[in-house]
Order: sequence, then structure tokens, then C-alpha cells
Amino acid sequence: MGTAAITANALAEKLKKERRAALVCHIRPDGDTLCSAAALCAALKKIGVQAEVYCSDKVPEKFFFLPALKDVKDKLSGEYSALIAMDCAEMTRLGGFGSAFSAHKNTYSIDHHISNTRFAKVNFVRDCAANCENALEVILSLGITPDAEIAALLLTGIVTDTGSFRHKNVTPATMRTAAYLMERGADLNLITYNAFTAQSKERAELFGRVIRGIRFFAGGKIALLSVLKEDFIKTGAGQDETEGFTDFAMSIRGVDVGVCIMETGGKFKVSFRSRKTDVNAVAGVFGGGGHTLASGCQISGEYEEAVDRIVCAVKRFLEE
Repeated sequence: MGTAAITANALAEKLKKERRAALVCHIRPDGDTLCSAAALCAALKKIGVQAEVYCSDKVPEKFFFLPALKDVKDKLSGEYSALIAMDCAEMTRLGGFGSAFSAHKNTYSIDHHISNTRFAKVNFVRDCAANCENALEVILSLGITPDAEIAALLLTGIVTDTGSFRHKNVTPATMRTAAYLMERGADLNLITYNAFTAQSKERAELFGRVIRGIRFFAGGKIALLSVLKEDFIKTGAGQDETEGFTDFAMSIRGVDVGVCIMETGGKFKVSFRSRKTDVNAVAGVFGGGGHTLASGCQISGEYEEAVDRIVCAVKRFLEE
């Protein structure tokens, strides 16, 4: 367990002294973890630090419009003076890199989750809409002004983690950051098209199946979507093509908590979104966490049993 909190400026001074750094994304990577890692990686290279980005799971193809995300690796190669966890609230989220991270003497965590366990030796954890906001602060502290490539990466992370600026986590600072990145060359139209509009035929078919099976609880205050193994088999869609499903549940009038339960590897991955209920506390019941209005966890058991446990937990925290 880490002991040191740090400012962006102090963190930058430490990073300047590193020889070679591995930036590690969380499992089932989203735009924020990938882009905050790739942006900081590019900035470190500009100051002479060797750096690579790693992730246990494959990068969703929809992010390949960003060339840097085609270079993400899945196996560490050689020795690193530092390992940096990006957008990870706890070490288990590092997947196959967790053991290497735990054993390394020089580890950093750059994150924005309120549930962060401070598992690194040095932790820069600041609650904000997207970890890319934190990455930008560190990059600027390194003395690097983002070029168009870094700006595009950072804006993609912000756009995806805020649901294209629709989520309640968006602040005036988030919007100012987005404007700054656009001024530095990031193409918002291109980013939103690739992140939210463009989709495969398989993903469209999967979405149709899932929406037809939507379930409501607590008088319509809870909307639950289920993505089961059979749905992936029937449509040919991948598990990385479910992003945004929970947002659909939140678009329904009267819904306070949207839940998406996805069958994966003998367990269920559960994503929560809410307008006012503390779903970080709900996820915490099952050992998960995240943000107050957007969190996740994993749960084992039979499907209907899992649904009952999830709904029961949500009802405990549901605000009137």
C-alpha cells in the first residue's frame, strides 16, 4: 500500500528522472485509461524518457483512429525504472500486470476515482470528470505543451468518460480543458463520431437484443440491461462493444439508476450509473467502486441470483 500523495509539479519532477517507464491501463480498457496513458507516454518521450503503454486486454478497434493506440502492448519487455498505473482505482484492475506492479519498487498511480486505494508507492489522485484531466496537468508540469496528437488523445478520454459532456461529472474546468485541447488541434467532431456514432453491424444487433430485454424495478427507478454469453454468440459482437449501453438506460424518464450486467468469464461485470444515488457505495457492497454517480463491480453466481442481489443493493441506497 502506498504512503505518499503528491502534487502534479512534484510528480513531474520525479518522472523527469526516470529512465524507462511502463504506463499500465486497466482491464477492459476504455477511452480514458488508454488515452491518459498514451498521452503521458508521448509527453515522456518528448523529455527523453523511454516509455510504452500496456494493457492486459485488447484495445477496442473503435479507438484505432488514434494511431498511438495501435501500439499498446500486452507483455512487459525488459526492465523499467518505473511502472505507472493510469485510471486504476485498485491493483486488481491492472489484470495480468498486477503482480509485476506489486513487486516493483518504484510505482505511481495517476487516477480520478474517489474509491482509489492508494496502492502505488506514489499516488496522484484527484477527483475530476476524466483521468485525462489529471494527465494534462502532469504533462503541463513536465513543461510540455500538447501537440495535436496529445490533444486528440486527451480530448478523446474526456469525451468518452463524460458521455460526450452529458454526465453530471462535467464541470466548468472540464469544458475549459476541452476548449484548450481543441485549440491545440484536437478534432471534436472526429472524436465523437468514432467514440459514439460509428459502430459495427454486430454491435447494432447486440444493442437491439439487449434493449428488448430491459427490466425495471422499484417503480421504474431502476433500469437493468443484461448482456449474456448467448447474446455475444448470436450476434458475433465483442465484449468491448457494450460501452454506452448503461447510458441508454439513463435516457429513460423516471430512471435514477441504470445497471448493465454483462456475463464474462464465469462472472458478471456490473456497471452502474445514477442521477443522484451513490452507486459507488452500491458497488462497494460487492468489492467494487468508482465514482459517486458511475461505478462498477464484479459478481459471481447464477444470473437471476445476481440480479436479485444487485437490485437489493441498489434499493438500499436509492434516494427518494
